Amino acid sequence: MFKKKTFLSLFLIMVLIFTACAKNNKQTKDDELKEAISTSENIEKKISKKKKIKKNKIGEPYEIGVTPDDYSMDYDTSRLLSLKDKKSKYYPKDGVKGLYFNSDLINDPDVYARIVGLIENSNLNAVVIDVKDVKGNVTLNFETDNEDIKYANIKLTDARSLIDDLHSRGIYVIGKITTFKDSVITKLHPEWGFTMDDGSLWVNDLGEVFVNPFLKEVQDYNIEIGELAAEAGFDEIQYDYVRFAEGFENFGDNFSYSRGEFEHKQMEEGDKREAAITGFVRKARESLAAYGVPISVDVFGYALYEGGASGIGQDFSEISNEADIMCSMIYPSHWGAYAFDIEKPDLEPYELVKRYLEEEQSIFSQLDYKPLSRPWIQDFTASWLGDGNWMDYDADAVQDQIDAIYDSGQKEYLIWNSNSTYTEGVDY
Repeated sequence: MFKKKTFLSLFLIMVLIFTACAKNNKQTKDDELKEAISTSENIEKKISKKKKIKKNKIGEPYEIGVTPDDYSMDYDTSRLLSLKDKKSKYYPKDGVKGLYFNSDLINDPDVYARIVGLIENSNLNAVVIDVKDVKGNVTLNFETDNEDIKYANIKLTDARSLIDDLHSRGIYVIGKITTFKDSVITKLHPEWGFTMDDGSLWVNDLGEVFVNPFLKEVQDYNIEIGELAAEAGFDEIQYDYVRFAEGFENFGDNFSYSRGEFEHKQMEEGDKREAAITGFVRKARESLAAYGVPISVDVFGYALYEGGASGIGQDFSEISNEADIMCSMIYPSHWGAYAFDIEKPDLEPYELVKRYLEEEQSIFSQLDYKPLSRPWIQDFTASWLGDGNWMDYDADAVQDQIDAIYDSGQKEYLIWNSNSTYTEGVDY
C-alpha cells in the first residue's frame, strides 16, 4: 500500500512538472515568436526604405543567391552583399581611376569645367567629392531632421543636381566624409571632443579639433551623414580620418574622456582605440549595406608598414576585413628614409608603390573578407622634405605610380591634390 501511494505521489509530481515545463516552453516560444516578428518588421521597414535592396514579390526569385531560410538568420546580414552586388551601374568596367575634387571649388564654373573636362578627355572616370570636409562642414544640401547635421550644413551645392550632371557624363561619384576630425560640430557639442585639465576643448597645433571615436553619438552622426549621401545618389561612401589624432598615444592620458563601451574592459588603451575604430567601420558598412552602397576607407600606409598603428587606432588588417575598398594613402613623400628599403622614397615613386602593394596583397590574402585595393597616389611636390629628398612631381612621376599599380596586377587608384590642380600630360 505504501509503495502504491508513493508511486501515485511521484506520478502526480511528474505530471505537475511536465505541465509547468510545457507552459514555460509555450511562453518562451511565444516570446521568441513576438521577438522574431518585431525584428522581422523592423528589418523589413528598414530595407523597404532603401533604394537598392528590393522586397521580393510572391513567385519572384530571390536575389543574389539568398534563400527564404536566410531571412530568419542570426548572423551579419550585411555580408550577403559582396562588392560586386553593391556596384552601381556607373561603376567603371575598367576599374575606378579618380581625382579628388575639393568641394570649396565646385561652384567655380571654370574649375568645374576643368576637372570634368580632364576626366572626360582621358582614361580617368571617377571623382571624389567632400560630403563632410576637413573642417567638419557638411557641404551638400541634404534634407534632414537631424539638428546636428543642420547645424554643420553649409549647403554649397545641390547634391542630386551635382550627381545627376556627373552621372550624365559617365562619371562615377564617391562621397568623402572626414570622420573624426571635426572643428565644426564640436562648437555645438564640445563634449564630443577631448577635454583638457582646465575644462577647455583640446585643439592641435594647426587649430584643428578631433572628436572622440569612442562615443556612440559621434559614430552615429557620421554614419547618418553617410546614409544621407547614399540616399542622394552617391555611388560610394568613403570615410577619411577614421582614426584618433596623430601621436594620441603620447598625450591622450592628459585628457578626460569616455572610452564608451570599452570603459571598463580589461584591455590595453591601444587595443581599445583599435577596437573602437574597427567597430565604427563595421557599423558603417552594415548601415550602408541596406542601401546597396559600398564603403571605402582611407588609411595611413604606415598602419600596414608598422603592423598596426594603435596610437591612432588603425589596425590595418582588422579594418581591411571590414571594408569593401581600402584606399591606402601611399604618397611617396610621406615615408621616412629607407622605408621598404628605399633610401629616399620621394625620389622613387615606382618602387615605393610597387613594394607597398606587394605587402598589402600579402595581408589581404590572409583575410576572411578581402577588400578591393584602390590606393591614393600623389600629384603634388613635397619641397618641404629638404634638399636632395624631393623632386618635382611632373607627368612622369605621376605616371610612374600608375605604372607600378598596373604592374602589380591592379588597375584602380585615386589621385590627390588638395587644391584639385592636376598635372597635364599624364596618360592615366
